[in-house]
Amino acid sequence: MGTVDFIAPEQTPIPRRDGRADVYSLGCTLYYLLAGRPPFADVPPSDRAHAHRTLAAPPSSSFQS
Repeated sequence: MGTVDFIAPEQTPIPRRDGRADVYSLGCTLYYLLAGRPPFADVPPSDRAHAHRTLAAPPSSSFQS
């Protein structure tokens, strides 16, 4: 399934695997490379899957120094 920091919204609560999940996870990886942290890193781990489904990630530029 994957880690909660890089999980695609369609993989929770019932896992469905297809190419879209891979593209979303790649986007999370690129976000991590640009921002230096995964999207929703400030959200508690128990709520991150919900955040991936319902919230927009903060702009990666807001974390660059």
